[in-house]
Amino acid sequence: MLIIELLVPKDVFSEEQRREMATRLTARRLLSGAGTEAGVDAGVLDWYESLTHVVVREPDVWIADGVPATGPRYLVNVYVGAWGKEMSEHLISRITQELAAGEDDPQRLFREPHALVNVIGIAEGSYGLFGRVQRSTDALAMIEKAKEPAPAEVPPGMVLDPVCGAVLPLEDAVTLERDGETFAFCCSHCRGHFAKRQRLHA
Repeated sequence: MLIIELLVPKDVFSEEQRREMATRLTARRLLSGAGTEAGVDAGVLDWYESLTHVVVREPDVWIADGVPATGPRYLVNVYVGAWGKEMSEHLISRITQELAAGEDDPQRLFREPHALVNVIGIAEGSYGLFGRVQRSTDALAMIEKAKEPAPAEVPPGMVLDPVCGAVLPLEDAVTLERDGETFAFCCSHCRGHFAKRQRLHA
């Protein structure tokens, strides 16, 4: 789940420009692995996209650098239901890239501090779907259900996470040894979910 709140100074961008910014900040754009070797499973990406909301707002009052904010400036609050810490670096980088791509000078946001991105992890048990509290284990179960069948082959040096279907370099993976077999995961959450499931089915 991603909730992305983009604040921009009032009357700086047209409605069409704000819509374009929102389109650039969808889960599909941010999590598709652009610029990385890792690949997100297409079914999992569809699932994330279905739970992503992007809102662009123009506050009536905004003070930055001690004066009213003017000109192109961005404040982005990204609320992540589970895995906020693990996703922070990727999200900050991708959001800045996407905002910069819409500017006349795409390097400006890498020189000037005019795109502040906050990744805010939502506490376990503090968000809900279907009228009930959802936890990371619930999200992982939904991810497992959403993932597509495993590919027949994985490129050399890459591994497939059996929980979420992500394909990533072996050196970036979190591993687990079980009964003489090594399993590789994109993060400790997937590894923990897999290990718990294996214990329950042992």
